[in-house]
Amino acid sequence: MNKYLILFFLSGFVLSSCNKDGCIDPTALNYDPNAEAEDGSCVYLTQNLNFQFNSKLGTADFAFDTEALVNGRKVKFTRAQMYLSGFTFNGNSGEYALTNPYLLLKAGISDYNLGYLPVGDYSTFSFSAGVDSVSNHTDPASFASSSALSANNPDHMHWGWDPGYIFFVLEGMVDTTANMDGTANAPFIFHVGTDALRVDMAFAKQINSLADGTNIEMDVDWLKLLDGTNMTGDVATRSTHTTNNFSLAALMVSNVDGAFSVH
Repeated sequence: MNKYLILFFLSGFVLSSCNKDGCIDPTALNYDPNAEAEDGSCVYLTQNLNFQFNSKLGTADFAFDTEALVNGRKVKFTRAQMYLSGFTFNGNSGEYALTNPYLLLKAGISDYNLGYLPVGDYSTFSFSAGVDSVSNHTDPASFASSSALSANNPDHMHWGWDPGYIFFVLEGMVDTTANMDGTANAPFIFHVGTDALRVDMAFAKQINSLADGTNIEMDVDWLKLLDGTNMTGDVATRSTHTTNNFSLAALMVSNVDGAFSVH
């Protein structure tokens, strides 16, 4: 009889030891793949890095449906956004690439939290306007719902008919009169993408990353993206979906680097 009691207690011990508590969140630093029940012990990196992108129309603050001049023509934006990716910082401790390096920049929205930047001093940082070639050809449904590239993002920009992301979207109205003295009432549309049109940018800036918060401030002049255009009554001068009007798409992309400046 005692033998059976011992076996009973031993089996109970084995079963209870299998039901291990721990951190079951795979995004946590102390994730335990063997844990079966959450015990509240998860530890996360501090979300200490914030980018502040100030949207501009030249020297003025950005506003939708507000007329501004580009190359002498009146324009007004109804939509303006672009993907940024590959955020990387360089400092005394070497190079650090952000673990979630994708951001959907939208005109009129300034603050974006990009996660964790290790505490330390950095002298330069870089990112791309557009999406890296691997992610660009990955199914949007495969990205986590929190990702800027996710199909669950209501603002995500992707060509369903040609696998790949739309890197830049500019839409609005323009004055197409010959004398440029009319009203901005003709639509323009720039939907620009493809691997070749990603723009890599680097900036020199002394950054002291702190655990309790680090803010990097930049200006983005959306009007600058239309430099060199002459949008007339000819639709080809004010509309591109990249492959159907590559020269116009390439003109816009040539202005991207000059549209960003760091404070």
